[in-house]
Amino acid sequence: MRRDRSERLIWENENLGEVVQVWEKEGRRELRFGNHIMQSVFSTVNAEYLVLPYTRFMLLGLLFCPNPKTVLHVGLGGGSIARWLHREFPLLQQTIIEINSGVVEAAQLFFDFPQDDRLRIFQGDATEIIPTLTEKFDLIFLDAYTDFDRPEGVKGLEFLKNLSGFINSTGWLVGNAWTMTGDFVEQCQIWKSTFAQVLQARANKKGNVILFGSQIQDLTEKKEFEKIAKILNKHHQLDFQRMLRELKEITIHI
Repeated sequence: MRRDRSERLIWENENLGEVVQVWEKEGRRELRFGNHIMQSVFSTVNAEYLVLPYTRFMLLGLLFCPNPKTVLHVGLGGGSIARWLHREFPLLQQTIIEINSGVVEAAQLFFDFPQDDRLRIFQGDATEIIPTLTEKFDLIFLDAYTDFDRPEGVKGLEFLKNLSGFINSTGWLVGNAWTMTGDFVEQCQIWKSTFAQVLQARANKKGNVILFGSQIQDLTEKKEFEKIAKILNKHHQLDFQRMLRELKEITIHI
């Protein structure tokens, strides 16, 4: 019997001139911004599964910080990464900055996003909220997007330098870069001018490349990363060992 693969719009909200939609199809829900680009995907069959490859690759940041105590997210989407971390690390404190109240509402209503005192959400512009923070973080996940590209305010050198000031001395920034917008090389150059260490991992054949930046001077040897990846595989049921093979240094010259 042929399966019905039709989709249906189950929720819509317009905020800040942006349409936030939740679409449902067989076994999944998708967060979209008024087009066909999937901002976030939630499995209604297996809520623990990270559907989009880029979300799994962003968690490669755990190679550098296997047991984070504090995490900051710039951009929420459906909350896939924050939800996964909340489950896997019971003592972890997470802070989230999301400019669009409709995105926050969608995550809580349709994407099983937890609501408790281990998750603090600031609804507003990250460029205004970041300077008011009073703590530093072990990991920062930068994944702020509009309907197709990142907001101009979070793409520039000034924002990245400000954000880097809120990373612990051994911490890392993990950023989702979209190679289809034509400014990927420029973004890599900005990261290299900001951090002492910059690595990348391609999450899929085209589209998402994950960037990793830190101010640490000496990078752990590859053999140590392999050991850590093996341990992470065992504890968290994600194929860190396979993803590690995609991790490499940025080779762009500035």
